[in-house]
Amino acid sequence: MLASCTQNAGPLRIGLIDQTRASIAPELQQLGARNWVVIADPTYPIPAGAGVYTMTVASGTAETFREVLDLLELQASLTPRIWVCNEMEAVPEHLAPGMAEYTKEVSSLLSGRFCYRLDERIIAMQLADAAQKFRVLFIKTNTRLPYSTLAIELDSGYWSPDAEEEVRTRLEKLLPPQGQANTPTQQPAPAAAQL
Repeated sequence: MLASCTQNAGPLRIGLIDQTRASIAPELQQLGARNWVVIADPTYPIPAGAGVYTMTVASGTAETFREVLDLLELQASLTPRIWVCNEMEAVPEHLAPGMAEYTKEVSSLLSGRFCYRLDERIIAMQLADAAQKFRVLFIKTNTRLPYSTLAIELDSGYWSPDAEEEVRTRLEKLLPPQGQANTPTQQPAPAAAQL
């Protein structure tokens, strides 16, 4: 995919994309299901939390998003669930030059992918909660557009929600109702050996 994304780029642009990929790849390898990756502008507020890690890249949000998605596809063990700000579609070009092109590029990357569209404040609350429980990688880019943040919740790439639901249903059938202790059956003590 990298070749198709950079075929019209000059050597400097290709070098920047390679550098972005090289810095992000080791960080993504440390993440698992329930971790998050947030690709944000330089002023995005980072929530407090033990699991928060921040890094900065010299590329834009859309390019960084593309690289993260490509790396996740290569890894294949994680599935991205993407969270996009509703406000992104409402920001007019005359107030934020470049927003129309950015929105178009992000929309093409979202095509065929699982995506939530929510207000930015709801996404921010979700991220603050996740930062208290799980690892959240914040990647700050050089994009200076309002509501351009993209959040990626990672899920297992080999275990589907349907499979998990089936296991939970089967487990409920195997376990005793709540309130009843699951105690082992009492066996009589062996008789003492006669000498």
